Amino acid sequence: MSAKRLLTEIPAARWGVLVLASFIMATNYYFYDLLAPIQDLVRLNLGFSASDYGLVMSAYAFPNVFLAMAILGGIILDRIGIRITGFSFIFLMSIGGAITAYAASATFLGGGFGYNFLNSFLTSYSPQLKLMIFGFFLFGLGAETSIVVLSKIIVKWFKGREIALALGLNLAIGRLGAALAFTLSPRLVHPEWTTAIYFGVLLLWIGLLGFIIYMLIDTKVDRQVTIDLKDPEEEFKLSDLKDLVTNRSVILITLLCVTFYSAVFPFLKFAPDLLMNKFSMARQMAGDVTSYLMYGTILLTPLFGWYADNKGKSATLMYLGSGLLIIAHLMFALTYLEPRVPIVLLGIAFSLVPAAMWPAVTKIVPTAKLGTAYGFMFSVQNIGLFIFPMLIGWVVDASNPNYRTALSNQQYETVQQGNMAYTGNYLDRKDEPIANKDIYVTAVVFADSIGGNIVWTESHKTATNEMGQFDIEIGSPEVILSANFSNLREPRENERYRAELIKIKNDVETTIYDGYFEVDENNIFVSETDLSGTDLRDKSHRGVIKIFSVMDYIYEDGEQTQEQITERVWEETTRFYVDEAGQFEIIMGQGRLLHASREHFGLTSDSYYLEIIKPLDYTNPMLVFSLLGFLGFLFAYLLKREDKVSGYGLELPNKVKKEDIE
Repeated sequence: MSAKRLLTEIPAARWGVLVLASFIMATNYYFYDLLAPIQDLVRLNLGFSASDYGLVMSAYAFPNVFLAMAILGGIILDRIGIRITGFSFIFLMSIGGAITAYAASATFLGGGFGYNFLNSFLTSYSPQLKLMIFGFFLFGLGAETSIVVLSKIIVKWFKGREIALALGLNLAIGRLGAALAFTLSPRLVHPEWTTAIYFGVLLLWIGLLGFIIYMLIDTKVDRQVTIDLKDPEEEFKLSDLKDLVTNRSVILITLLCVTFYSAVFPFLKFAPDLLMNKFSMARQMAGDVTSYLMYGTILLTPLFGWYADNKGKSATLMYLGSGLLIIAHLMFALTYLEPRVPIVLLGIAFSLVPAAMWPAVTKIVPTAKLGTAYGFMFSVQNIGLFIFPMLIGWVVDASNPNYRTALSNQQYETVQQGNMAYTGNYLDRKDEPIANKDIYVTAVVFADSIGGNIVWTESHKTATNEMGQFDIEIGSPEVILSANFSNLREPRENERYRAELIKIKNDVETTIYDGYFEVDENNIFVSETDLSGTDLRDKSHRGVIKIFSVMDYIYEDGEQTQEQITERVWEETTRFYVDEAGQFEIIMGQGRLLHASREHFGLTSDSYYLEIIKPLDYTNPMLVFSLLGFLGFLFAYLLKREDKVSGYGLELPNKVKKEDIE
């Protein structure tokens, strides 16, 4: 009888494990970047400044900088194994994601569990900011070690086989997760902006479930054979640090590493907001354009890696990539050139430098010290990832002291008396007017105080005059971003609401309900219409619901008549389910808002507060990124010169020809 084949020898099992591990990696990358395309919503709904947002982003790198998790994670993995380490840290990552989402939830902001405690100390920071920082800290604590675990899994299954291809595919799928975050998050802000965060948390927990499935597979593998993954030459050795920090080439390539990654990853955290503010891009388009960078790295990094392996020129590739980084960031800082051009240049740079840099380390550092070298470089890199999101957030705030204008309820009454007309000023950080510029302005109406309960959010496309002034009409925007439907629960005197529900299928519209409209305390509209005799039963449908105002008039003879007013009060997209009995219900305010009447929301009569949000100027933050690019260019240039002296052969092919070995 033939011996039973090991699972690691079965190609389908091996590549299946790769897909599973890579999916878990992608959920990590997805959550890490999902806040970037909705940064403005984070600021608006949580009352954050750009500095606050930067603090949250920096919290991710805190464990690697101050807890040395880049090193300790590997030690823990070696001591207690893949299964326990992986489950513990992926669980920690998922908990951190859940806490981050809870910090943004209406439950917590309404005084939910932990709110009062977090409000009892460091009162200059809001409870939601403190909790979100803690959540992202836990996420980072789990995420970085989980990456090490997932890489080890691939080594376990592919060692001695297609390991280079497997590791490359793993990284590519991880980057795909990041790209999807920029693409999907802007599309998941309906019905609530927090939906985008909840979806990311859901992916994390699905990833944890995937790892539990892997644990069952891994247990079976360990029963078949013991695979020794410990490599003494790869272990971190403190005694080796002295040799590394006295090696000029190691220092230069480490400095290149920290400046380069600090000019890319923190930039991605602000890139969609930059595109929305400077280039007036819609949120979805800004996310899509930012994702081009990630898609580019997936395609180009293997190509440049192949070139460095077969043709050499690693030092030149790092030099060239750093130069492209400077050009791209300066384009963003100083020009209004089509933004896809610098994004593509950044994608090329982000492929060139890593493809050349990490293999180059193997030429500079002896094999026995590679583990120490990579741990050292990774730790220093995370110092930059900790510092620069905070720094960039501070620079954004310092460069835009005038971008928000708050109006008290008395000032808002003046706007109401002026037929809802508002005239504002668009000023730079020196209080100089920004003249003759097309801009998008966001107006937010609050019920109780600035930063309190949001009643209405709208976006206006306008332009400044020679004095930097612009005019908008509150309640008559290009786009209504949000409106609190609960304001419609109590109609005015002698008023009723009428609803029209239109089913849409294959672009064909069919009216299936036209009658009176009321909602309960949960904003749920329950229809009493009997659709049992139709083919709509027991199915889910997509459609649009429109609400109209109907007034009751009483004539002198006492006869009451009803007359439908043509005013449209509300319109939104919706999904609804018709049950077996032919009835349906709709949770109002949960679809994409298409129209809302400002009069019915009290904008023209009630006492509200108003905040006007103008575009952010990203010139100075982009100049900071350009400076990082220049420093990286300098270190790449010095590394190339040093290579000529040291003779490491960075310009030679990584692949050694057979005749050279012989």
